[in-house]
Amino acid sequence: MYKSRITRYLTRTLLLMLLTGSVAAQAAGKHKLPAFHAQYAALFMGMKVAEADYDLSHTANGYTFSQKTRLYGLAGMLRKDTVDAVSHVEEEDGQLLLQKHEYRQRSSGDNRDESYSISWDKTTTPVTGTITGSYNGKPVKLTSKGPVWEPLSFQLPLMLEASTDKKKYPYKAILKGEINTYHFVLVASHTVHFAGKDYQALEVVRTDPRKGKDRQLHIWLIPELHNIPFLIENYRDGKLHSRMKLEQLQINNGKKLTQAHNDSDDEF
Repeated sequence: MYKSRITRYLTRTLLLMLLTGSVAAQAAGKHKLPAFHAQYAALFMGMKVAEADYDLSHTANGYTFSQKTRLYGLAGMLRKDTVDAVSHVEEEDGQLLLQKHEYRQRSSGDNRDESYSISWDKTTTPVTGTITGSYNGKPVKLTSKGPVWEPLSFQLPLMLEASTDKKKYPYKAILKGEINTYHFVLVASHTVHFAGKDYQALEVVRTDPRKGKDRQLHIWLIPELHNIPFLIENYRDGKLHSRMKLEQLQINNGKKLTQAHNDSDDEF
């Protein structure tokens, strides 16, 4: 009888472990992107002027993606500019849909507030989104056929889709209270050095479609690190205006990867 009790106990324990492991695997499998924290240095003319923290966390039905930017060093002593943004994204059957976005910028010369909520009709093909909210106090009401993003959350589908086999990446986005399109094109692959290791990075570029605006946004993505951006560069009139470079990365609460302080800004 004693052996029988032990057998029943071990059987129940093993079954519980299997069930718990299965549930955990299912929960993890719901999310195609890992949770991560990434810290960037905002550089202007080679000097670090701000720090930006990006956090992607898992929710029951998708993701919360947030950004916090604060001035650094002397710039932080002279001004108190801040940027805070958060996006809530649903993931269902492999499709990502933006549900809500809030943006708040505070500076001595320019304050900006944006807030959007999106209601999706999933019975249509493609899905139809009704967008309501405000841009700098002005009401916004828009309709989108198919997924729509904004300057923070568009990075999520880009991280999922970027590869050497795909050339173009168009994403509709809400920009200043209107719907526009980000047209990214894969232009090159580079070897970059991060946290003591060499990686291949994909460079995708968006050119501003507005007449008279010679501006480009370059994003370098590292496929080996789930296409988390390594470098974000802004060009104006053919010249580098500013860049954000990855300083520290932690994926799924794993080991922190940190860029050495003696790594030059132009080592790549």
